[in-house]
Amino acid sequence: MTKITTILFDLDGTIINTPKLIMESFKFAIKENSDYNLNDDEITNVLGQTLDKAFKPFANDLNHLNKMIQSFRDYSNIHGDDIKVFDGVYETLNYLKDKKYTLGIVTSKSKKIALKNLKDLNLVNYFNCVVTYEDTKLHKPNKEPLLKGLDLLGKAVEESIYIGDHENDIKAGKNALMKTGLMNYSHRLKEAKALNPNYIFDSFNSIKQLF
Repeated sequence: MTKITTILFDLDGTIINTPKLIMESFKFAIKENSDYNLNDDEITNVLGQTLDKAFKPFANDLNHLNKMIQSFRDYSNIHGDDIKVFDGVYETLNYLKDKKYTLGIVTSKSKKIALKNLKDLNLVNYFNCVVTYEDTKLHKPNKEPLLKGLDLLGKAVEESIYIGDHENDIKAGKNALMKTGLMNYSHRLKEAKALNPNYIFDSFNSIKQLF
């Protein structure tokens, strides 16, 4: 069995506790720009999507789509000052770095916002690569973002794991033939568990038990 040397992480809902802000921003943008009443599944599903994909089913045309995305970003910017990491993140990342694991981020967020989050939360120095929306043509659940990260790191899929909180994270990892890990605090736990990730972590600290 090949030893895992490389750990790629999703960002939102995995390392930083943003699901509530994302869902509130999504609901605000839909309410401001349509008469549609979102159901619970539609609200939680936004957590694992790029913004254009999340809003496309509710958009009349490209202009309408862009208005919803801008509303989402405006709300997020106004209410996003209190973003925090999940419990155990710094302790666990320090542990993994001390153990010489190679760490990376693969997220569907824009580069500007992802890097701002990482900088604001003093996370930048933990990661050897950050793959964002702009870095690939295809996005999760496609394997391309994960393979982009591994290419930047010079690592093979056989020695890597992708850890996330959404079914698209698990799908992307499996599509890339990587091992997969799921955070048990996911808002999409049922949907993601149905895909049989290799590991389920009860907390961020529990990642240390595997490594």
